[in-house]
Amino acid sequence: MSEPVEPRPTLVTEPVEPRPAATLVLLRPGRAGPEVLLGRRPPSMAFAPDVHVFPGGRVDPADAHPSLVARSAITPAAAAAALGGDVTPTRAISKYIAAIREAFEEAGVLLADTGDVSAATVRAARAALVGGEIHFQALAAQLDLYLRTDLLVSISRWVTPPSMPRRFDARFFAAELPTGASASLHGDEVVEQLWIRPGEALEEMAEGRLQLWPPTAATLQQLEHVRGFEQVRERLSTGTLGSVHVESVGLDTTRIEMPAAGGVAGQTVDAYLVGRRSFVLVDPGDPTGPALDRAVALAAELGGAIRAIALTHADADHSAGAEVLAERLGIPIAVGPGGGRPLPYETRELADGERIDLGDVPLTVVATPGPRPDHVAFVVGDGAAVLSGDLDGRRGSRMLPGPVDEPSLRASRERLSRIAPGAPRLAGHHGGRAIIGAGGHDR
Repeated sequence: MSEPVEPRPTLVTEPVEPRPAATLVLLRPGRAGPEVLLGRRPPSMAFAPDVHVFPGGRVDPADAHPSLVARSAITPAAAAAALGGDVTPTRAISKYIAAIREAFEEAGVLLADTGDVSAATVRAARAALVGGEIHFQALAAQLDLYLRTDLLVSISRWVTPPSMPRRFDARFFAAELPTGASASLHGDEVVEQLWIRPGEALEEMAEGRLQLWPPTAATLQQLEHVRGFEQVRERLSTGTLGSVHVESVGLDTTRIEMPAAGGVAGQTVDAYLVGRRSFVLVDPGDPTGPALDRAVALAAELGGAIRAIALTHADADHSAGAEVLAERLGIPIAVGPGGGRPLPYETRELADGERIDLGDVPLTVVATPGPRPDHVAFVVGDGAAVLSGDLDGRRGSRMLPGPVDEPSLRASRERLSRIAPGAPRLAGHHGGRAIIGAGGHDR
């Protein structure tokens, strides 16, 4: 079954309970860097035709069967800890097992020790599994599998918006393609497989030659600058999930510290709610649900509603929640020059110096390349504060950003100081404090 994707929005009266799901991102070494496996869904599919996805699908109740759990290299408690501590051990280990099962069904890659079982026997077992002739539980017993759940690295969580009629709560894992293994097609849910570098896939998407859903594109952004799989384990694995924190940081501006930026538990991002009654939400980077719910509720508590989203840049830890919320509220997403190119959804691109008047407190766009070529800052009102994104302060704690253009970074800081002299600089990852003035930063 293919990676869970979001169907096109349909009005529903009551939110549907999301189904647990698991996705496995397979990586292999390539000549120009690591490559990932993408599969193209058939053009005949009712939704998401021709979209490229990672192997994945729904978690079956049988994925938590004690006989399968006993074959796992890691315990349910270890699985729960690795997912951030917000899911029960039984449900956690079932997601690991589901990811292994789905990768075997869809890509023919079996992350399990098979002992002396022949490759031909494994291929026949896969055909029987895909054809519904045998369940994975029985197959594992028949082949005496030792499930290498220890090879999986939990990298993110994505929850389909409540406005959708079919919803998934999907955990994304990454694993390295085992030595000697290869991917293959079987069945009708994927019509083509493609090994491609993450950055190349994003470029193909930007040129309109590859269709991607937001979770897929954000995951490719996470992996774009990875040099080897050990970096995935060391830098991109999920941590312990924290809580949403809200703090007023100045006139008409409230900071919302979101605990799972880019869908990665333990990585925070500071989103900013700007306005008095008609609000613009800047950098909602957490797509998992509670943080976005808190932002919507906060706007209502203040007597208004969120009317637009604005992004300082396209990195997943700043942008991952944008499309989810935009679909939910029916509002636009504003970006700076070039800011929409790496994103797989519609944006409103604004020019340097243009004012965002979608809320009742205007934001002025200031092009500030350096952290990324498309990076912008936003001046609040007539200079009450500057939302500086990653121009000042830390980058995401569980990501591998691209190279910083240091001369452009210095020039952008100096320019921003001339445009809004003395204004408080509110960074995307404040680390417990606002950064004041042009020179303050924590890199």
